[in-house]
Amino acid sequence: MLPILLLIAIGALVGQRRSPLRLISRTRWLLLILFFGYAYGFPGESVWPPLGNLAPSWEGAQHGAEQAARLIVLLLWLDVLVLCLPAEQLLSGLYQLIRPFSGLGIDPARVALRLGLTLRAIESMERGQGNLKRLMKLDFQVALPERVEITLCRLHWIDVVVPGLLFAALLSQWLNLI
Repeated sequence: MLPILLLIAIGALVGQRRSPLRLISRTRWLLLILFFGYAYGFPGESVWPPLGNLAPSWEGAQHGAEQAARLIVLLLWLDVLVLCLPAEQLLSGLYQLIRPFSGLGIDPARVALRLGLTLRAIESMERGQGNLKRLMKLDFQVALPERVEITLCRLHWIDVVVPGLLFAALLSQWLNLI
């Protein structure tokens, strides 16, 4: 399932301005730490027996590679679903996905507003140079709008069926693990 998701995500990102390799290269340290954390922290047969306990295990390396691949697929799908959509469409979709949970005490308008403001702040940070230096000096100014409007689009059958199927798959996976 993981290779299929990876191929579909890469196919969806082929026509985009941003390269998926840039996204992956920005997370290289996280991927390396994840891989080596599993490789050295998981018990099993040693990769280099002469090194004894100082060598990583084959089982750990396999689990580390699998977790790193899952993280790459997650990042690519986030790029497809979040970064490639205009902020207005993203907020509209998130608002409509959160709206059924209003009975649980979640205010969908407030959640959408916070996400909208966060997206605007991230967009303005991406435009500047030396973002981390400015942020660390605490002189970073974000031009936030005074008003955020959410234009609701009419939901199509696919907008309901796909999240429902994903939720059913997640629930079945979770129930199999228990």
